[in-house]
Amino acid sequence: MKVICQGNELSDALAKVTKALPLKRSNPILDGVKLTASGDTLTLFATDLELAIEKKINAEVLIEGECVVPGKLFADYAKKVESEQLELDATAESKLVIRYLDSDVTIKGYDAADYPVFKDVAKEKSFIILKKDLKELINKIIFNVATDEARPSLRGCCLNIKENEVEGVASDGYRLALAKMPIKNNGIIDTIVVPAKSMMELSRLIDDDEESMTVYVDNNYVMVDLFHTKIVTRLIAETYISYSKIIQTAFNTEVTIDKKIFENAIDRVALINRSSKKSCVKFDIKEDSMNLSAESEDGTINERVPISLKGKDLTAGFNSRFVMECMKAIDEEFVTFNFTTSTSPVIIKGSTDSWLYLILPLRVIV
Repeated sequence: MKVICQGNELSDALAKVTKALPLKRSNPILDGVKLTASGDTLTLFATDLELAIEKKINAEVLIEGECVVPGKLFADYAKKVESEQLELDATAESKLVIRYLDSDVTIKGYDAADYPVFKDVAKEKSFIILKKDLKELINKIIFNVATDEARPSLRGCCLNIKENEVEGVASDGYRLALAKMPIKNNGIIDTIVVPAKSMMELSRLIDDDEESMTVYVDNNYVMVDLFHTKIVTRLIAETYISYSKIIQTAFNTEVTIDKKIFENAIDRVALINRSSKKSCVKFDIKEDSMNLSAESEDGTINERVPISLKGKDLTAGFNSRFVMECMKAIDEEFVTFNFTTSTSPVIIKGSTDSWLYLILPLRVIV
């Protein structure tokens, strides 16, 4: 393989595909990025066997072929010469020579024949969604995903694909996030669980614009084709929790509050016990105000914020980090906290039913 390409295009492509490199080494060749030169295109590909990212760039192909080189080293070096025109020469066995101006560097590679081949995803079943909608859906739920190994399905995001919408859900067992977005369905009604890493990288790769994109679903894989960039991920083969059964619809206490005022108040209150594992903040709701309080051996903090209350007074406690992370994901002026009892989950909603957050309470002394 021998090609000439622009350093900035190569560096940008490497920055994208190396997101699929494994965090922990299991097989040395998976640390590599595969380069394939054909026609007038250089294709870069990386995978950790769960997520695969492919990126194509324009190139003057002098000799067609392929090679595999250490991804992180290659990406770091390409970034330092991104203003140059580069010649990539892999005509010698298991090494890549990079030439520019009067300089060159040689990087030892791997045998391309040993690199894993990722599954081709069939395109019979898919749905179409706006890029900005999918990005927003992911960003509204991703921070609720579990990080422990105990329940594999909770380490991913559930996508419940319906006739006219996709419902995204994430939960770690203590809280849950749900968001809905409209879609155009092309023959798929299904519930799938996508690994959190794949969802996060997809959110980073797609633009926040009005263009539509197609998501293909094929057995245990999902593929998104973004013109010159292709993302393929293996699904989590586990049944997701029956989340609809734990989302209440009838409440005894409904509090509407200015999101910014509340967010600033709980941020200050949480300072006093932020080192605590649960970082509990007490909500004391009475008439036209909510008193937020927290305490630790360092002291106590109280903040009173105005509210609009429907229903009964109530006192409950919640993990302040869970609540604040919800607030950061919400872009509405007012939010509503819906309570049944002090020992039941709170459900946080906005002006529409396009999203909600559920958080389990902590025990507090009333």
